[in-house]
Amino acid sequence: MHDRLIVIGPVPPPLHGVTVSTSLVLASDALHEQFDVEHVDTSDHRTHENVGRWELRNVLLGIRDALRLGIRLRGVRGVVYLPISQSTPGFVRDSLFIHLSRLAGWKVALHLRGGEFRRYYAQSPAPVRWWIRVTIRRVTSAAVMGPSLVGEFDGLVRPDRIVVIPNGTPDLEPDGDVRDPERVLFLSNLRRRKGVVESVDAALEVLKERPTARFVFAGAWEEPRLESQLRTRTRAAGDAITFMGPVDGERKRELLLTSSILLFPPTEPEGHPRVVLEALSAALPIVTTHKGAIIDSVTDGEAGFVLPKADPQQLAERMLRLLSDSSLRDRMSHAARTTYIDRFTQERADRLLVEWLVGVCRA
Repeated sequence: MHDRLIVIGPVPPPLHGVTVSTSLVLASDALHEQFDVEHVDTSDHRTHENVGRWELRNVLLGIRDALRLGIRLRGVRGVVYLPISQSTPGFVRDSLFIHLSRLAGWKVALHLRGGEFRRYYAQSPAPVRWWIRVTIRRVTSAAVMGPSLVGEFDGLVRPDRIVVIPNGTPDLEPDGDVRDPERVLFLSNLRRRKGVVESVDAALEVLKERPTARFVFAGAWEEPRLESQLRTRTRAAGDAITFMGPVDGERKRELLLTSSILLFPPTEPEGHPRVVLEALSAALPIVTTHKGAIIDSVTDGEAGFVLPKADPQQLAERMLRLLSDSSLRDRMSHAARTTYIDRFTQERADRLLVEWLVGVCRA
């Protein structure tokens, strides 16, 4: 008989880091071989704009999910696995899950899939900080996405209870795909915090010196005003800059395998962005910024360029170097693929997750 594991979390749609990660956890053969896996589905299939907001529907969904968890906690005890929120509405809901689980005698494993928990805690009012401390003390173990993020739980979780469990991603299996030497891909929701504004500015700078370059921005818009602003700003560039909306499946795979550069320069804290791992799997050189666990995945000058901040001039300079130097692109492409195979396959991520959860279960 296997130990019990309850996975709490949302699944797509919408597509974002936590929904995709929950889907991959639930699909893990390694996890099912070790545990009897159950799922408390916290999905809200509206747009990502509703995530972490105080509103009646979110409150009702949180109560519903807590009741669902309470029913599943009956019987033989095991481990509850939870991606922890980094906003007060989400954390209040998650705290119900944590306290219910501990009252029922279950172990609790938290997975921080972002890089803003320390900032969220520090900026919260004193009563909220108190509740965070009271809640986090109940946790058996907490995981972060990379060594750079261990400090997110400083003073909240004992160091011996913090582990590093990075993301992995399914292999895109590049196999002689023909790359467009002039195409740069931006693949993310088109949000300010993802660096889309700076990326557009950098693209316009590149086109001044290299008019043959082509930029594809693939993702859902954050809001109509931003879309209008950026479309107006790029109108003179014509089809050199294309906004193509969200992509998934084979179309997403095709873009990753046939572009020459991934441009992804977030301006706000990150966790372990899956698009970076997808680019590594696709052997795609990356131009990015030092946010979250990105620096734990991409070494500056090896699989790409990692800048301190999303400065359009510096982003443009790095892209021009790659676009004009095929041998540099080839070297970074090889380094990206090697990094993926060595460190970020989905199989390795699944194995690390299982080993951690088994340890939590035995604690």
